[in-house]
Amino acid sequence: MLNKTDLDASAKKIGHAWKESTYYTDAEKWTNIIFWNPETIFRRMFDRLDLTTVIELACGRGRHAEKIAPKCGSLALVDIHQENIDFCKERLGHFRNVTFVKNNGYELSNAPDNSVTAIYCYDAMVHFSPDLVENYLMETARVLSRNGKALYHHSNYNAPETVSYGSNPHARNHMTLELFSQYARNAGLSVLESHTVKWAQVDELDRITLLGKN
Repeated sequence: MLNKTDLDASAKKIGHAWKESTYYTDAEKWTNIIFWNPETIFRRMFDRLDLTTVIELACGRGRHAEKIAPKCGSLALVDIHQENIDFCKERLGHFRNVTFVKNNGYELSNAPDNSVTAIYCYDAMVHFSPDLVENYLMETARVLSRNGKALYHHSNYNAPETVSYGSNPHARNHMTLELFSQYARNAGLSVLESHTVKWAQVDELDRITLLGKN
């Protein structure tokens, strides 16, 4: 694990802007079109996951979880904000296979080693600073089962690290496939598949990457 003091500072900085954001309401309008339409790369890659034991990282207000909860053996919704966890409990509390976990913004401490068949994160990791991404990939390697996979929607924007991420197109943080792949290898993960994603008319702003455990 990286230095906890630095990780706490990064998580607080990144998370603050999304604590009470109108984005959650706005995103409900196009979630199906971008992420869950069978023709999209997001849906095609998601369908490769084993949904026996699933974690959704940075679940927000549960708009993705609502789509897959009926298909999962168990689904843990993880978010840094208690407000989002409380919202998800109201929205998804009737699903007996769903649990709700407030985390610290860089760990999956609720999940035992080698216990999870799938982890995914949509429309959130694109904002994470590189140190948070690196630590989450180490946590991913820890909690994934032998044949488990992780699907991460992350930034593909090679931003100057001296510039605040909020000044970048659509608040994308600094990340490249090369750096993401390096973090994955160091953690004990393999990149199984990765595709660039056009976001809000910006070509190759994002990537969707499928990881397996070595």
